[in-house]
Amino acid sequence: MRAPTVAVRVRLPQARWALLMVPALGGGLVGLGMAAGLWPETFLVGRFQASLAVLAPAGGLFLSALGLGLQTWRTRTGRQVDQRLQAERAAQAAARQRFLRRLSHEFRNPLTAARAGLANLEAAPLDADARRSLVTVRQQVERLARLVDSLRQLADLETATLALERVDPTAVVAEAVAAVRALPAYAARSVTVQVQKLPWPPGPVLADRDLVALALFNLLDNALKFSPPDRPVEVRLREEMGAVVFEVADAGCGIAPADLPHVTEELYRGQGTASHEGSGLGLALVERVARRHRGTLLIRSRPGQGTVATLRLPLEAG
Repeated sequence: MRAPTVAVRVRLPQARWALLMVPALGGGLVGLGMAAGLWPETFLVGRFQASLAVLAPAGGLFLSALGLGLQTWRTRTGRQVDQRLQAERAAQAAARQRFLRRLSHEFRNPLTAARAGLANLEAAPLDADARRSLVTVRQQVERLARLVDSLRQLADLETATLALERVDPTAVVAEAVAAVRALPAYAARSVTVQVQKLPWPPGPVLADRDLVALALFNLLDNALKFSPPDRPVEVRLREEMGAVVFEVADAGCGIAPADLPHVTEELYRGQGTASHEGSGLGLALVERVARRHRGTLLIRSRPGQGTVATLRLPLEAG
């Protein structure tokens, strides 16, 4: 009975195949040279007679083995470097999360005490000057409270489990616009929404609805905050190359080129923003939301003309 034939296919990287051909090429060249009489078949090495036809392939094998060893070492070293860099980035991210959580926790108790004290003062009889001062203090305390909430959200975003569901992008845009219009500061502002209708409306995304709404709210808040009250803000929604694209555009002061690469960093405040209330965490939150959904955030801006923030999220598969 004949033994079954077993076919074995060896897969090696292209560079390794090239190295393994060195002995064959060396032997072939030596054979051609000897056939043409370009060099002798044997020669003396000290008192020993050596065959060139044997030494040439042997030398080729040595060079191939050396090359394969060097390539294996480089591949292994590169993999180790990549793993070390990934571990360092993960450690830095974990340290940043711990810091943000600790900062949020340390602020929470003093804020609770400050709010309670303010409530007692607001209930007491005060003259007009004291009442105005109290209003200013209340505004700053609430501003600090929003900063603490943003810090907590930012820390939780890296590790929180996403509540994924099928999200209609048109509906979530309407939700974010309604939320920002509910703020007294923006109640009279103009926000226009342009949704692609032809040849079809944007398809659904598999996402955490609350986080996407939060990201769009932050983009709208930024656009309204840094643009004149008489200028509209545009929200554009379309489908493009396997993704849903949310754009928020304003005709505001714009972002300086030196600040643009840093606007998604935590607590970063660019040039000319000191007169505007803000935590420096809004775009950092949006960037984290995009990353958790395998999407992207792109900010384009021209000083004195305005800014366009583009959030891309992948369409639901299938």
